[in-house]
Amino acid sequence: MMSKLVAPVLAVLALTAAACGEITRPKAALPTGRDSTVIYALNGAPPGAPTAIYLPTESVVRADGNFQFDVAFDIDANGKVVLLPLRTVATDLSTTYRVGLQTSSLSFDSLLTAPKSGYHYDSTLVVTPGTTVVVETQNVNACGLSYVGSTMYAKVIVDSVQAASRLLYTRFVVDPNCGFYSLAEGVPKE
Repeated sequence: MMSKLVAPVLAVLALTAAACGEITRPKAALPTGRDSTVIYALNGAPPGAPTAIYLPTESVVRADGNFQFDVAFDIDANGKVVLLPLRTVATDLSTTYRVGLQTSSLSFDSLLTAPKSGYHYDSTLVVTPGTTVVVETQNVNACGLSYVGSTMYAKVIVDSVQAASRLLYTRFVVDPNCGFYSLAEGVPKE
């Protein structure tokens, strides 16, 4: 009796999967966001100036006590770029989440997919201007209810630095779809 009921249900599911595509593979809904902007160094920035990026809103924000950012930026004494993941600024607050960084040997425009491994979590990264950096954030506020994945990815490059005025000329691309690795333009396919 049970097999007579299961067979029609399986047939309907198979037809649905064939007609609609793979039902177990969710589709991305949002296009990647791209921006070119100026970010101030964390130390020496004017009050209220943007000193960080926040991936869920694809925007530059102020790194402050609200801790609504993923990576803050600074400039060291040698003119190098210092990337500070959230926990390096917020220390051991239980309300923060981990952020991973890694450099890429690919140029900014050539990097179309975020790596799936190799991130250094919650550690400061010092790079020279022109280095492509990949960011992985596990922000539960953005991805906590996602059944696709709990991570969001971006690529960042600081093209140039004006140390005297504490300015970093920056470009970034964010995939706002949790669990997707695409850094290419448009809505991710996978």
